[in-house]
Amino acid sequence: MISVARRIELLNRVPLFSHVSKATLRRLAALGRETAHEPGHAIVKEGGTAHALHVIVEGNATVRVKNRVVSRLKPGDFFGEIALLDKGPRAGTVTADTAVVTLAIEGVALRGLIESEPKLATQLLTYLAGKVRELDRQLFD
Repeated sequence: MISVARRIELLNRVPLFSHVSKATLRRLAALGRETAHEPGHAIVKEGGTAHALHVIVEGNATVRVKNRVVSRLKPGDFFGEIALLDKGPRAGTVTADTAVVTLAIEGVALRGLIESEPKLATQLLTYLAGKVRELDRQLFD
């Protein structure tokens, strides 16, 4: 079981949440669901419906898009942030390389918190705008 203190520590390292209050971090931590994944298990699948943001608590995973490795994830890394805004298809597949434990925060629950916490909404928008700029640079540089 992941302690509340560990949940808060992990969430505070996620850029989406790094500038929110401790009270908001505690509320986020309470929303999280601890999930264990065996080695080789696809935690999320490309094209599948996106429901949650995942923060890796333990273990390592690989992100593949169209069967091409695009990233390797370790504890403290996260994926599924777009799921916070829509329920569109997953952009890639994340597979557990080792036994992996994630803290999953459902998009529906987080959207409710965002509505009551404007600073969280601003943080999310700032992060996503940065991702768009990064993608623009990659496309046009």
